[in-house]
Amino acid sequence: MHHLRRLINIKDSEFMLLSYNILINKTFKKNMQEMNERSTEKKLFELAQDAQKKAYAPYSLFAVGAAIEGISGNFYQGCNVENVSYPVGTCAEAGAISAMINGGDRKIKRILILGSGKNLITPCGACLQRIKEFSDDSTLILLADENGIQKRLKITEMLPYGFANLE
Repeated sequence: MHHLRRLINIKDSEFMLLSYNILINKTFKKNMQEMNERSTEKKLFELAQDAQKKAYAPYSLFAVGAAIEGISGNFYQGCNVENVSYPVGTCAEAGAISAMINGGDRKIKRILILGSGKNLITPCGACLQRIKEFSDDSTLILLADENGIQKRLKITEMLPYGFANLE
């Protein structure tokens, strides 16, 4: 460090102040990033709750809500929609992805899934593949219950050997 101070020709006190400012700036940025992450996750949870209330699930009585943060920073939501002909229904994740595509985004930064049961739910295999289609290795899948987010997993943890998209 002594050589660095001599090289840029500053006094010890100035060097200490500069070092302190750099440390404070890094800490501030990290704290701001953590606050933004918590704020984003809270918004995703609220959007998923809102979507879950709108679910059409007269046969299973199991309402699911999903919310996506696209890579653009925009948010999208979806709910499950059942049909009397069982396999014709739509998962909440598929609805949220559809809304994201319709909104102009093509990449999922994170997706939150909220089910109405006592246990956490994960996306079905088809929805995991749908999520992977619009993800990169850093895409997060947030699993929540009525109390909030309980698990954070990367798409690569949930579907390590899924089909890769064309991009």
